[in-house]
Amino acid sequence: MPVGPASADPRLPEHVTMTEHAAQTLVSLTFDDGLDVHLDVAMPMLEAHGMRGTFYVSPGAEPFAKRSGEWIAAAQRGHELGNHTVFHPGVSSKPWVTEGIALDTYNLDRMRIELLAADRILHMLDGRTSRSFAFPCSNPNLGRPGLPRRILAKMGLDRTRLMGFVDRHNLDVGSRLVDYTPLVREIFPSARCGGVAAVDLPARPGDWHRVRGIDGDGATIAALDEALDMAIERKAFAAFVFHGVGGGHHLSVGLDVLDHLLRRLSGEQSVQVLPFVDAVRVLQQETNHH
Repeated sequence: MPVGPASADPRLPEHVTMTEHAAQTLVSLTFDDGLDVHLDVAMPMLEAHGMRGTFYVSPGAEPFAKRSGEWIAAAQRGHELGNHTVFHPGVSSKPWVTEGIALDTYNLDRMRIELLAADRILHMLDGRTSRSFAFPCSNPNLGRPGLPRRILAKMGLDRTRLMGFVDRHNLDVGSRLVDYTPLVREIFPSARCGGVAAVDLPARPGDWHRVRGIDGDGATIAALDEALDMAIERKAFAAFVFHGVGGGHHLSVGLDVLDHLLRRLSGEQSVQVLPFVDAVRVLQQETNHH
């Protein structure tokens, strides 16, 4: 299984070419939130197999700032430091969200300022001019939702079919929600959303700035084996999505599960593991040449 580090500029580095990967299934291992366990556990596990991952970090977070030197070293070893905003804003219904980082109070201009600020900080750390983005909490919307969505969220029904029904039929009266994907498209070469069932994974993403991944948090060995098998069979791009590794977050993948996945990836000659920004760039070039 050949591997390659994250590129330093918008062009593919010499070792990452479209021709080299044309017959291979591309895989990216992505980790959200810049956690201590990423430095202490995930990176050593990946590097033991010669792999490099993408770590979506929020440079305004205290844990990231305390270990910035280690994150710089990680980037120098070839890991991608992806943009995850400065402060990781979320919807106000989440218990950890304070007024200052509530997406309900954001507008496009504020989000633009935050995304660019995070990029500048990360550039100072790793010197790279091209990186990918991951939507915090996989949410591409900012602004205040309407009354129906707020009621459903308060009742704990925000991840149910009821919420989907409200959205599909435009029933969210008074909504001021705005999709900020077009803004992300202006700034980043690619972006990742949240996880999706492997059976629903397209062979090629329909939108390079709303790429869906395979949810690895809480997954079993069998589930990730099945996902990888399906990706190989269809030559689909597989971006695995993780938060904690053996703990460190309420969403987490077991150490044995991640270790098994890495061993399988190491043994698959038809699979190429690349940081997210490089994998998508290969696929984009492949698409442009067809």
